[in-house]
Amino acid sequence: MRKFLMVAVLLMTAVMAKAQDNTNRIGVGLGGYYRPAASMTLFWEHETRYHNAWEFFAEGRVLFHGDLSQLSQVSQIWDSAGKQWGVGAAWKPCVYRARNRYGSARIGVTLGAAPTDFLAGIHAGWQHSYALRKGWQFYWQAGVDLMIPKRYDLFSIGAGIGFKMPVRIK
Repeated sequence: MRKFLMVAVLLMTAVMAKAQDNTNRIGVGLGGYYRPAASMTLFWEHETRYHNAWEFFAEGRVLFHGDLSQLSQVSQIWDSAGKQWGVGAAWKPCVYRARNRYGSARIGVTLGAAPTDFLAGIHAGWQHSYALRKGWQFYWQAGVDLMIPKRYDLFSIGAGIGFKMPVRIK
């Protein structure tokens, strides 16, 4: 029995444990903002060591203007809304780690357009991810966006939720 335990301990120390370093994920998220707005984000995330990650994303946003209670149909809301889109990148250094979850600061930039304007944005916030089975993750995030040159939408405070799906590259 003692020899069996010694062999088991040697094998466990010899076999290299691999965490979720250098993994790629595709994700989708939905969000809302303090000024009435909704967004959808599609992204690709490359996780480096210790849950630090780079994220490259495309985002679409719908800004609602006026009193939404006066509009009776979804088509009226959609027609009166302002639409924006953008692409960008974010660096997400891991700040907090625990079992099956971790939290990252999220610092990023966006370039995009609205029907009549060019937009640029700087993002700062927090993303908290929870590990699910088979490499999937659920996350929530909150943050503030500094949008330039739109003065009425200079600061956008919002939150969102979504899922990350692992990508297997062989």
